[in-house]
Amino acid sequence: MALRTRNAALLAKIETTEGEDASPVAGTDAVLVENPQISFNPNIVQTNEATGSLDGRGPITGGMTVQITCDVYLKGSGAPGTAPEWGKLLKASGWAEIITSTAVPASAEAATAGTTTSLTLGAGASGTAQTYRGMPLLLTGNPAAGATSFVADYTAGKVATLTDQFGTALSTGTSYQVPVNVLYRPASTSIPSLTLYLYMDGLLYKVVGARGNATMRLTSGNAGRFSFTFTGMFVSKGDASVPAGLVYDATRPPIWKGGKALVNRVASAMSSLSVEFGNSLTNPDNPNAAEGYDPSIITARNMTGSCDPLELLVATRDSMAAFRSGAAQIVHASYGAVAGNRIGLTLPATQYTNLQPGDRNGLMTLTHQFACTGQDAGGFICIF
Repeated sequence: MALRTRNAALLAKIETTEGEDASPVAGTDAVLVENPQISFNPNIVQTNEATGSLDGRGPITGGMTVQITCDVYLKGSGAPGTAPEWGKLLKASGWAEIITSTAVPASAEAATAGTTTSLTLGAGASGTAQTYRGMPLLLTGNPAAGATSFVADYTAGKVATLTDQFGTALSTGTSYQVPVNVLYRPASTSIPSLTLYLYMDGLLYKVVGARGNATMRLTSGNAGRFSFTFTGMFVSKGDASVPAGLVYDATRPPIWKGGKALVNRVASAMSSLSVEFGNSLTNPDNPNAAEGYDPSIITARNMTGSCDPLELLVATRDSMAAFRSGAAQIVHASYGAVAGNRIGLTLPATQYTNLQPGDRNGLMTLTHQFACTGQDAGGFICIF
């Protein structure tokens, strides 16, 4: 009987002990993915033994690692403060998960000062630097219609640098609140490994010790998504039906429309915004291990990105001056209308590496290529 690629499912669970099967189950560990694929990276020893013939004895199969790739839509769990099912994939790709389970403060309070691009928070806010970096601020009073901005930088003096520029300076008439949210930010320590079970219409591939790399892409009028590549250790391939009782987040991904796309606080009409995590991974050699390698380790990160806004006059957005001077620029996107399924992406200090003029349907564009700079601060993904 032929097997169908469409009838597939992926289970993922963080391992208690690296490289040991965490036994994911359908009811709690399913991740809704597109295009799941598996490939093998065997170490093939090519031999050249003298056999008394023109023919050799054939190659020898050595140790082997495995790659699993998949695409995941960018969406929330639907419950504010509850991590989305793909959160574990992001954690194993070198991102820390920070859950703010109650609003800060419990009721909106007045700021103590403000400018067109910053707000000094009040007594209910933390005095620890960068506590709210990447998180949203719900603003009321001033501006009168209310607004949502995001924190690009936060000092111990409670000064929040914002992703937006307001036409009128914020002030003590501005009330703020950090809503319940789940935040992801780059991490350099305590990066967990995953056990992955990939079911494919009667087959089950088991992989342990998996860590990954990814690209995040937002497209105007479309749903955002991650493209993951995980490297792990092959355990087994066997016959097993796709399990019953798969439980996924019920939400559908929000569409990038009616939201924000900002380059250096200027609204910028772009067709796409992408971020490459840029993880370098290696499998340490270890003859004590089953395959002669240990589970993959993320050894370095070089986060980069690009966006393609329509060109503007220099008086409105002078990206060339920032490129030539090396000045850091904020790039930000946010969208979604339902609590628990709203998305914010903040790149607080991008440094342009190239600017390329182009054409999109007869309109001038300027593709910005950039490095996402900052130690464990190149980018922030927030679900709120």
